[in-house]
Amino acid sequence: MKPKFWFVLAGAAAVLALIIGLVTIFSTGTGPRGYVANTYTRAAHLDLPGDSDNRAYTSALLPSAVASQITSKWRPQSQYVDSSGIYLRYSDDAVVIKPQAPGSVIHVMDVDHAYRRYYSHVGGFWGWSSPHGESFRGRGPGVGK
Repeated sequence: MKPKFWFVLAGAAAVLALIIGLVTIFSTGTGPRGYVANTYTRAAHLDLPGDSDNRAYTSALLPSAVASQITSKWRPQSQYVDSSGIYLRYSDDAVVIKPQAPGSVIHVMDVDHAYRRYYSHVGGFWGWSSPHGESFRGRGPGVGK
């Protein structure tokens, strides 16, 4: 009777873990893009022109509070802040949070588009650790030897 009890207990634990995992995925999205889409108000009229991948959202919160919420759920690979906004870089996406009365506008886009569009802000900060710096042949001693 004891071995059957352990199999039942293990099965119940597996089902519970699956339910928790599914709830987490659906409540936070499948990455920063999904999290922003599920958490903030879609504002299609604020999408950046000429970038079909860009999605704009709004929040009544200040940019720093929005960034704190997003980074607490999805840790960025790089983060840059200046007077124009907060720039979060992830492996595939970028989240740009800018002040807009009475709160913030949040732009989610492909990281390559964000790099080109906001190069004047993030160029010296995202360049070496992003794919844009990988084409440089002199990456340091021992690389490629």
